[in-house]
Amino acid sequence: MDAKIIKFIEENRIGVLSILRKDGSPHSATLHYAVSTKPLRFYFSTENTSRKCEGLLTGEVVKGSMVIGFREKEWLTLQMDGEVKGLLKPEDILEAQKIFYAKHPSSEKYKDDPATIFLEFTPSWWRFTDYNTKPTTIISSEN
Repeated sequence: MDAKIIKFIEENRIGVLSILRKDGSPHSATLHYAVSTKPLRFYFSTENTSRKCEGLLTGEVVKGSMVIGFREKEWLTLQMDGEVKGLLKPEDILEAQKIFYAKHPSSEKYKDDPATIFLEFTPSWWRFTDYNTKPTTIISSEN
């Protein structure tokens, strides 16, 4: 992935995660995220009672999408499709905590809360768009 895109991902902290629920309906939520770039994976801390967690607490993997950006002052956005799963293995949770709490230290106060869980989003397709250029710059995993 282009260094400009990695910089954009790392400079931002919030994105919208969308999943397909068990009944096939979509659910979207704005969440703080942290990222591991090799391989590219996004981590979210949330509560196990949230709608986005239905089905993810048993190890199920679901289709998902994520969007980072769009502020009218910046005119940049990154759209991604991929898979979302709830992290169940202690070693996976520890890795997610390490990455997430490094970016969001104020969230560490929820670390021992039994309702706190971590989700992982792994993109399989992505498209970065920069509307500041003429013509618009589009870089995607299909380029």
